[in-house]
Order: sequence, then structure tokens, then C-alpha cells
Amino acid sequence: MNPISVYIVEDELLISASLKSQLQQFGYDISGSSIRGESCLEEIAELSKQGREPEIVLMDIHLRGELDGIDTAKKIIEKFNCAIIFLTGQSSKEIYERSFKIKPFGYLLKPIDMEQTKMTIEIASYQRNLEIQNTLYQKDLEALLEKRSQENKELISMYQTIVDNSLMGLTIMQDNKFVYVNTRTAEIFGYPIEIFLSFSISDLVNLVHPEDQGKVNFLLQASLNGDEGIRKRVRIFTRDQQVKHLEASFRMVQFKGKPAMHQTFLDMTDFY
Repeated sequence: MNPISVYIVEDELLISASLKSQLQQFGYDISGSSIRGESCLEEIAELSKQGREPEIVLMDIHLRGELDGIDTAKKIIEKFNCAIIFLTGQSSKEIYERSFKIKPFGYLLKPIDMEQTKMTIEIASYQRNLEIQNTLYQKDLEALLEKRSQENKELISMYQTIVDNSLMGLTIMQDNKFVYVNTRTAEIFGYPIEIFLSFSISDLVNLVHPEDQGKVNFLLQASLNGDEGIRKRVRIFTRDQQVKHLEASFRMVQFKGKPAMHQTFLDMTDFY
């Protein structure tokens, strides 16, 4: 297992040198150090290009230069995947309120206790790796869901194409109104789909020849009773008053979690 890599940002050279020496004795890999935020960002960027991005950045809050430790840490977490541990000689409310927004992995108060430092680094490294694993897992899950979603869209599109090109009229009625009508149904009855979707069950029955309306009512009742596989030959009047001979069947189904009636119509006119 590779040692945890640490980058030190501390403008007091004696403190920086002491930290580096003691952390190396603990077995940590010191990937670099800097006394200013600007140079720190440049060096971490170069390390990242080399595939040596540090896991932990020990960041002194009070730095000389245009960027203090909090501003530098903000830029680091925006660009890199480093865990920030702040070093500070003060514990003012203002400092904590500013630094909390960075979501650091820990704080170390000066003078620095090395045992506490070691424990804070170990915890920060563990949390960082856990976050990375969770992020990768989430990305994999999102990719899988996107793939499944695309597959479902393709299946739905393929099914829609099959249904729309079916020789059989297919409809779904729910709460006494049509909620689905395929293209073939519109062709059989001679009504545009948008008009057919406005029909109620009574409107459908009225399209049936008076002598055959009893058959449709029988199919309706049979489907409500759970009887399946019953077909009836009925005559209907199209929109332009042509008579067509259909083979009709009704059955109960579930549509969007609610009971619905699925109806099929096969045009048998050419056989009469």
C-alpha cells in the first residue's frame, strides 16, 4: 500500500521543515511544500499533471501574498481532489465561519501536536478515499441508469412502431375515456386519433350497428368479470357511414397502476 502523500503550505520555514521531517518519520510521502498560496497552486497543478496529486494538503490559514490559506484551499478543491487540513494559531469565530464553507477534513492548532496530526491525516485520508469511491460508484450508477433509460427508450420506440403498424386496432380505456389509440384503430373507424381519444364508452357503442350493440355490451361485462379470450363479430359505422365487419375482444389490464380495459379490433370486412 502506497504511503499517504502530503503537501505542506506554511510560510514559517522552521515549522514547515519540522513538519516535513516528522511526517517523513511517520512514513508519509511529502510531495512538496510552499510558503505562498500562488506557488502552491502552481506546484500542485504540476504534480497533478505527473499523476502525483497529493492526497492531503496541510494549509496554514495565515499566508503572505494575495491569497490566504482559505482562498488557496477554495481554489484547490475546485481544481483538484485533495483533502484540506487547516493549520492555525488562532481559533476565532470569523476564521471558522470562512473556512467551514471549504468543508475541510480537519483543523490543527499551533503549536502542532504530531500524534494528533498523524490521527487527523489518517482520518482525512480515509474520508477522502471513501468520498472518491462513493463518487465513482455514483457515476457508475448514473451511467448504468442512463444506459437502461436509453435501452428502455429504444424498446418503447420499437414497441410503438410495432403497435402503430399492427393490422389490429388497439385501444386502452380508463375511467370511461380512451387513453391510448393506435394508428390502425383510427384507420378502421375513420376518425383521427385525437377525436377518438375524446370518445367515451357510450360513444364507442353508438358507432356499433344497433343489432350488434348487445354483443359489445356482453364483451364489456365479460371483461369486467375477468373473462378473457372472448371474441365477437360486430358491425360498425365508420365516420363516412361505411359498414365494416370487425372481430372485437375486450380484456382488463393494468395501465399506469390502475385498472383499464384493453380493446382489440380486427377488420374482417374483406371476408364478407
